[in-house]
Amino acid sequence: MQSKAVKVFTLFAVGALIYGMIEISVRGFTHITMGVLGGISMVVIHLLNDERRRGMNYFLQISIAAFFITAIEFLAGEILNRYLQMNIWDYSDIPLNFDGQICLPFVFLWVILAALGTAVDDFLRWKMFREPKNFRYLKGVKAIHADAN
Repeated sequence: MQSKAVKVFTLFAVGALIYGMIEISVRGFTHITMGVLGGISMVVIHLLNDERRRGMNYFLQISIAAFFITAIEFLAGEILNRYLQMNIWDYSDIPLNFDGQICLPFVFLWVILAALGTAVDDFLRWKMFREPKNFRYLKGVKAIHADAN
């Protein structure tokens, strides 16, 4: 039980820190709630990665993760930005937005971040938690790259 709690806390912290650093590098600032959402997202990516290791399709995995991230972004936006009027983000100027809290272009960004999060999770499982190495999805990336050349 303790090692599972340590793993979840570690993944939460890694997700919070990485997402916070991404926001700071892109926007110049972040908010603590974005770290919380990044941490929660990383834990969900980890849980979905368990399913991939049991046979779930990789692209389904990262699509579900992107959908989850979009859903919690919407929920957090409605609570933090609309109800509490914290104005942490506003996508109103971005095409295909919904209530200024989520937008279609960012869904595609969440797919990319879910794929990166999966790789980070697999690396942490392998190096930190001594689980079997499992980067099978990278073989597909190599095959696509080989076909392009």
